[in-house]
Amino acid sequence: MENFPTFLSPPRPHSYSLVGDIAQLIKFRLTLLVLTTTFFGFVLAPVGPLDLAKAIHVLVGTGLVAASAAVLNEVLERRHDSQMSRTKDRPIPAQRIDAIEATITSIIGALVGFLYLWNFSNLVAASVALFSLISYVAIYTPFKRISPWNTWIGAVSGALPPVIGYAAQDEHLVRFTPLFLFSILFFWQMPHFYAIAWIYRNDYKKAGFKMLVVVDSTGKKLTLQSLIFSFLLLSVSTLPYFTGHASATYLGGSLTLGLLFFSSALLFHLRGDLKTARILFFSSIAYLPLLFTLLAFCWKK
Repeated sequence: MENFPTFLSPPRPHSYSLVGDIAQLIKFRLTLLVLTTTFFGFVLAPVGPLDLAKAIHVLVGTGLVAASAAVLNEVLERRHDSQMSRTKDRPIPAQRIDAIEATITSIIGALVGFLYLWNFSNLVAASVALFSLISYVAIYTPFKRISPWNTWIGAVSGALPPVIGYAAQDEHLVRFTPLFLFSILFFWQMPHFYAIAWIYRNDYKKAGFKMLVVVDSTGKKLTLQSLIFSFLLLSVSTLPYFTGHASATYLGGSLTLGLLFFSSALLFHLRGDLKTARILFFSSIAYLPLLFTLLAFCWKK
């Protein structure tokens, strides 16, 4: 998953704190999203009453791995980040935090997180978390400078957190629930990513990233794919009702949310401007927590 754009909050004044730098380094808002979706995967697994203590352990382990992945990503992209207006003030490119120290700390954090998850849940959950980190850092990050397919690879990594949560409760992943959760996150990320890419297309071009919006400067492919994936998201989101996993209330809610999200993607496709890209972005931010909350209340274990 990409980091959230800076227009969500006002520019930070030129006074820095270690806590603020660490929060920026681990991409706090992105890590929080990872933990939220992990928790929903944990809750939706077919087990008995919620084991809150175990859930906290799973979130701690996942958080360590996710934060480490974010740091390693920023270490590898520090030269490119220094060329983009939205990222040049990050702690590593701005040289407020040493890249070598950040690398060593993040590797230790990832190993501790992996072992922590293995100890307090199981090897499957820990392995999924580790695979998410590897695919994000070792494949997605360098691929951003090679091919516009990098977004698809990043979406795979970003769709795994709820699978981690589910696996912590049930090691058998070839089942409807983890596959459904993975699909929801994967399809959701594409229009979410593309909206961000359109907003910061000049930055990506300046830094040499081979994003779709750079390769196809007209934006036609990007807006069309946003529309297609929002339709796939709408379609897949209704499946729990038809498989007996969710109630009719969920069906109505998911259709409403999906149609609103699809409408914002359609508007983006028709106009392809900065305003509609921002509408799509904020629609994506609203859609995901609302859908997952609806799932939690309407899910039939």
